[in-house]
Amino acid sequence: MVYEKDVPMNVSVDMSISYLSTANLNDELEISAKLLGGKGAVKGTLVVLKNKLTGEVIAEGRHSLFSITRSKI
Repeated sequence: MVYEKDVPMNVSVDMSISYLSTANLNDELEISAKLLGGKGAVKGTLVVLKNKLTGEVIAEGRHSLFSITRSKI
């Protein structure tokens, strides 16, 4: 972690990955990511990895981030 004066500090508070299926060599995969939203200083994201041909979910990841803004005082 690098500290920079007057730059907000982001801290990961939770990360998880659920492996739901397998992928084979040469399978074409689709990755989608979206911001789930936020409340105050906490924001959440979701990433889903799918087999493009079958639509089967291979893995799903979630990440929660806490953003600390520096006081101007």
